[in-house]
Amino acid sequence: MPSVMQFSGPLEYSYRSTSTYDPGASDGFHSHPQYEVYYFHDGECTYLIGDRVYNLEPGDLVLMHGMTLHRPHPMPGRPYVRTTLHFDPSAIRSSLHPDRVSEVLKPFEELRNCRINLTGNIRSEFEALLLSLHQLMVNPGDFKEERMNVRLCDLLYVIAGICRGRVEDHLPSSDKERHVQHIIGYVETHYMEDIGLDDLASELHLSKPYLAGLFKEMTGSTIFKYVYDRRINQAKLLFQYQPDISVTEASRLAGFKRLSHFSRMFKQSVGCAPDLYRSRLHRSFD
Repeated sequence: MPSVMQFSGPLEYSYRSTSTYDPGASDGFHSHPQYEVYYFHDGECTYLIGDRVYNLEPGDLVLMHGMTLHRPHPMPGRPYVRTTLHFDPSAIRSSLHPDRVSEVLKPFEELRNCRINLTGNIRSEFEALLLSLHQLMVNPGDFKEERMNVRLCDLLYVIAGICRGRVEDHLPSSDKERHVQHIIGYVETHYMEDIGLDDLASELHLSKPYLAGLFKEMTGSTIFKYVYDRRINQAKLLFQYQPDISVTEASRLAGFKRLSHFSRMFKQSVGCAPDLYRSRLHRSFD
C-alpha cells in the first residue's frame, strides 16, 4: 500500500505511490525549496524538468534541486508507481558528519537535476533502503522521527556514493526523447519570440504532423500549449522573484505581445488574474 508521512520537520515521504497524477486546472508544473529524491518503480512516464525531458524506465533515480519547474506525464491507463522524498537541506545538515556535508549534498547542488538508472546490487540496496524507510514509517515505535532521520542520512550517503565522480549524462536515451528534447530546448531559447510549427520543422528537419504527434505522445501537451505554459510559468517566476515588477512588464518579458492576451491566458491557466496572483503571492510572504 502506498503511504505518505509528513514530519514535524520539513520532510515528506511517499512510498510506492500508485495514485493517479492529476494536476487539476493548472499545467502541472511546480517547484519547491526542498531537495527531492524521486524513484521510478514501474509504469510509463515522461518527466519534464526545466528544459529537459526524460522518458523514465524502472530503476530510474531522479535527483532534483526542487526550484526548477518540473512535472511528470504518466501515460494514461498505464501503471505509475513511484517513491518520492522531499527534505530541507538546512534541516539535515546537523545530522550529517560535518566533514561529509558538502559531499553528501553535492549531487543536488552541483548535478542539480539528473537521472541515474540503477541496476544490479546497487538497485537492490537502494530499493531495500526505501522499503526500510516505509516500514519504520508505518509501524509504531519509540524515537520514530530520530530513527527516520538516521535512515534518511544513510540513504543520502548511498546516493552520494552512486554519484561520486559522475558527470551528468545529457544524452537522450531514444530518438523520440532526442526530438522532444530538441523542441523543448528550442522553446526555452525562443519563448519570447513568435514560434510556429514551420520554425520547429525547419530546425529539426522533420514534418509538422510528426512533430506535433510525437510531442503530444511524449508530454501529453500540444506544442503550442507547452509554449504558452512556459510563458505563463516565466511570468509566475517573475512575480515571485521580482516583487515590484508590473503586470505589463511581466507580460512582455514572458513573451506575450498583447497584455489582454496575457491576462486571458494567465487566468485560464492559474485561475485568477495576474495582478491578483501577484498580490496574493506577496501577502503570503508578509
